[in-house]
Amino acid sequence: MSTIAKYILLLTQYITGEIPAFQFEVAYLEMFKEETRVLPEDVYDALNNLFLDVDAYCADVSLRDDEDLVASVKEALKKLT
Repeated sequence: MSTIAKYILLLTQYITGEIPAFQFEVAYLEMFKEETRVLPEDVYDALNNLFLDVDAYCADVSLRDDEDLVASVKEALKKLT
């Protein structure tokens, strides 16, 4: 699976509800932090911006805004596809 394809799959799984936000958060942060390949600048920018939003996401239900996370994931997915 290509580098971009694995990100697209994870983002799609979250958007479609296949995985919950907390699982997406952990998987995405781990995936991005462990990335060793040099990514094209536009891909890196999209993934890095999403990383910042996911990193700021709060798992505490009373403090989080799932709509903002969903919007951020959709924006990144749009840029990657």
